[in-house]
Amino acid sequence: MVSTDKMKSVATREYWDSHWKETIFEPASTNHPIRQWIEKEIPNTTTASCMEIGCYPGKFLAVFGEKGYELNGIDSFSGLGALSRWLKGRGYRCSDFNEVDFFDFKSPIKYDVVCSFGFIEHFEKWPDVLDKHLDLVKPGGTLVIDVPNLNSPVYHFLYKFLEPSVLANHVLPSMDIAAITSVLAAKGCRIERAEYVGHFYFRFVTKYDFFHKTIARIINSFGFLMKLFPASISRRYIGIIVTKAY
Repeated sequence: MVSTDKMKSVATREYWDSHWKETIFEPASTNHPIRQWIEKEIPNTTTASCMEIGCYPGKFLAVFGEKGYELNGIDSFSGLGALSRWLKGRGYRCSDFNEVDFFDFKSPIKYDVVCSFGFIEHFEKWPDVLDKHLDLVKPGGTLVIDVPNLNSPVYHFLYKFLEPSVLANHVLPSMDIAAITSVLAAKGCRIERAEYVGHFYFRFVTKYDFFHKTIARIINSFGFLMKLFPASISRRYIGIIVTKAY
């Protein structure tokens, strides 16, 4: 998402351009931890709706499509029209895709599931970002949040020395299970899941050349050692699912 005067993102347009540089439209791979988490924790449907905030390039939204949800999305990154066509081409039920800054988006529609994957951690006022997520959820509906586990001393160390721009574009206090669940519980939400997801995995976010891919492969070859550490240190993601109060 692009910054606005209302709610400034620490992530720059240049960061996102680099991040999506080699992106192609495809569902998350079958071994991706977040896909597996969604498949396990989110029920199938034939009628419910899903809205993803920061939906480009749709790799997780496609998983909701596979589960039968009507798909909706918001993102200010150009290319949302192509994303919508790709999702429809896969036979998913699709509705509205809004190429607009999230904080300028207004809709009377509420959704059964609202989700974001790697979004709230780019904002200093991330509790307000969560609040706006909740505004789009139906009473009794579900909010799904995923953030990277950059508060882990291992990931923090690796990015600090190998790709410091990643830390510069993230707000560390937003990537804390206790902090996120505290904000949501104060809004009356019921916490269904709050956990570290996946396994140890390091990747460069904005560097795609052979040299950096090789470094990442070498680091990940030692991933088996991370099984000796707690999930809060070793796992790549944080996943939170809550039910909105009626």
